[in-house]
Amino acid sequence: MAPPREKSLSEALGRFWTLPNALSLARLAVVVPITYLIWTAGSLQWLFGLIVFGALTDFLDGRVARWSHAVSGWGKVLDPLADKFAAVMTISALTFRGTEPTLPLWFFLLIVGREACILAGGTLIARRTGQVVMSGALGKAAVASLALTVLYAVLGADPQVLDYCVWISTALLVSSFLIYVGRYVWLEQTGDLPEQAQRESEPLRERGGAGERERGSEETPTSPANGTARSPANESRSPANETPGEAHSEKQPVPENGAPRPS
Repeated sequence: MAPPREKSLSEALGRFWTLPNALSLARLAVVVPITYLIWTAGSLQWLFGLIVFGALTDFLDGRVARWSHAVSGWGKVLDPLADKFAAVMTISALTFRGTEPTLPLWFFLLIVGREACILAGGTLIARRTGQVVMSGALGKAAVASLALTVLYAVLGADPQVLDYCVWISTALLVSSFLIYVGRYVWLEQTGDLPEQAQRESEPLRERGGAGERERGSEETPTSPANGTARSPANESRSPANETPGEAHSEKQPVPENGAPRPS
């Protein structure tokens, strides 16, 4: 049997210009001034205002997509992409800026390598299975720890506390990455994702709307005349299931005086 055809990105991702996707793009755009303010040690008021705006778009985009029935494959790609872009840019600013405290170079390289591998692997998985593997509990803990590390560095936390945050983030980032690599190896060997990854993944395209209605109409046949569902009892009364006596009695012509015509 021929292997399944890999889907093109346009087929898998669907419509791009939606309000939820615009919110995700706004979060991508706001990363640039946030990075600049971290790099130049600019106004903390502006910095935290932009961070709050970015967090608000992160909170709203998924909810707006569900409320407006505008969930798309692009949204499921843009949302984690914005998070990865924010992580790489803010950590790079904290690593290479001239003011203290700074983050170690190896920590920056670890994050860049991890995010690049996950992005490449996620693209391959999406094209082969039509699914976006979402972050598990360990991945979400790693993101939260990384955000806390950035916050402490921006606020000029004690170097020892910042070192603890870096090492905790490193342990969580490496652990979650190894789980992701294991999922990809499983996919290469079996052609499908593990059960846990399938529960944490989402289809690139929503299967509601017309598709669900079509499947519903296949499961419950309807009568062409009035659209009502045909029950099994009605199906059993079809001409193929009628006895000869029943068919003969139904086809007997009745004269105008009401008396049955002898056969």
